[in-house]
Amino acid sequence: MENNKVLVHAPAKCGTICYPKGVSHQLANESLLSQIKIFFTKLFDTADWPARWHCGNWANFHGWLYIISDAAIWIAYFAIPILLFRIISKRKDIPFPKILWLFIAFILLCGSTHLLDAIIFWWPAYRLNALIKFMTAIVSLFTVYALYKLLPMIYRLRTLDELEAEIIERKKAEEEVRLQQVSIRATEELMAKKDEFMSIASHELKTPITTVKASLQVLEKMVAKNENLADIAPFVHRSSKQINKLTSLIDELLDVTKIHAGKLELKKNEFNLMEMVIECVDQCRSADEKHLVDIRGDESLTLFADHERIDQVLCNFLTNAFKYSPANSQVEVHFERLANGRIRLSVSDQGIGIPEDNISHVFNRFFRVANTSQNYSGIGLGLYISSQIIKAHNGEIGVINNPLNGVTFWFII
Repeated sequence: MENNKVLVHAPAKCGTICYPKGVSHQLANESLLSQIKIFFTKLFDTADWPARWHCGNWANFHGWLYIISDAAIWIAYFAIPILLFRIISKRKDIPFPKILWLFIAFILLCGSTHLLDAIIFWWPAYRLNALIKFMTAIVSLFTVYALYKLLPMIYRLRTLDELEAEIIERKKAEEEVRLQQVSIRATEELMAKKDEFMSIASHELKTPITTVKASLQVLEKMVAKNENLADIAPFVHRSSKQINKLTSLIDELLDVTKIHAGKLELKKNEFNLMEMVIECVDQCRSADEKHLVDIRGDESLTLFADHERIDQVLCNFLTNAFKYSPANSQVEVHFERLANGRIRLSVSDQGIGIPEDNISHVFNRFFRVANTSQNYSGIGLGLYISSQIIKAHNGEIGVINNPLNGVTFWFII
C-alpha cells in the first residue's frame, strides 16, 4: 500500500545521474565561449539530466497537478495572442499597435516556458527551456521599456465619456456652422435682391429727376431775368440743391450695383494732380463755404489714373471733412510722391473723430458711426465706394484719428 503513494517508475531519491560531478567539473573548466558552443551543440541533448519524474519524490497528484497547471497556462497564453492578433487585424484604428505585437511575442514565449516545464517530466530539455526563458526575458524588458515610453501618450488618451462629450460638442458646432451657412446664403440672396432693386429703382428714378433738374435750371434762368419773380428765387435755389443731393444719392446707388456686378470700369489717363485737387476743392466749397482749405503738394506732380473716379474719392473725403468738423475750421489736403514711386493723398480735418472700435468698419457698405447717424445725413455708401475705387486702382486706403482732434483719410496709388 505504501508504494501506491508514489509513481512506480519514480524512486524516492535521485540517482547518481542527477549529480554527474565529473561532467559538471569538466564543464566548469571550459572557457565561456566553449560552454556557449557546447550549449548550442547539445541544445536538444537530454543525456545530462533525467526526466523530472525520475528526480525527487513525485506523488501522482502532485506531478499531474504541476503538469495540468502548466498545460492550462500554456493554452491560455497561446489563446490570448490569437485574440490580440484578430483584434489588430480587424481594427486598424487601434492605438499603439507595436506594443500589442510585443505583448503577443512576450505572451507566446511565456506560454512556451510553461509548456516545456510540463514536457520536462518526460523529456528533460533543460537547455532549450533555458534558451526560451532567456528570450522571454529579453522580450519582457523590451516590452517594459516600450510601455514606459508610451505612458505619457496613454495618460493623454481620452475616456469614452470625454469622447462622447467631444462628439456632442462637434455635432453642435457642425449644426451651428450649417445654420450659419444657411443664414449667409439667405443674406446673400437678400443682398442680391436688394442690389437688383437698387439698380432698377436708380435707373427708373434717374429719368424723372433729370427732367425735374432741367426744369429747375430753366426756372432759375427765368427768375434771374424777371425781377417780378425774385421772391421765388430762394425756393428754386433750395429745390436745385435738393435735386443735386438726390442725383448724388442715385449715382452712389448705381456705383454700388456696378461694383457688385464687377462692372466698375476705369478710364485711366495722366493728369496734373494739383489741378484736379483745386477743381475738386472749389466744387465742394461752393456747396459749403464754411471751411478753410489748405492745399499742400508738388504742383508738377502727375498721376496716371481715372480722373473722374479719383475726383470722386477726394470729393467724398472733403464732404465728410466739411460735414463732421466745426464751421470756420481748417481742412488740409496734402499729396506727395513716396520713395517707392507711388502717390499718397490725404485729407485732415479738425472734427469729431471716429471711435477707435469703429475705425476698422468705416469702409463697410452702409456703415455709419452710431453716435453720428442721427445728426448727419447720408446712407454710408460714399466711403465704401471710395475704397472700391482705390482697390480697383490696386491701391491702399485708410483712416486714422489725429493726435488732437479730427481724422485723416488717405489713399495711396
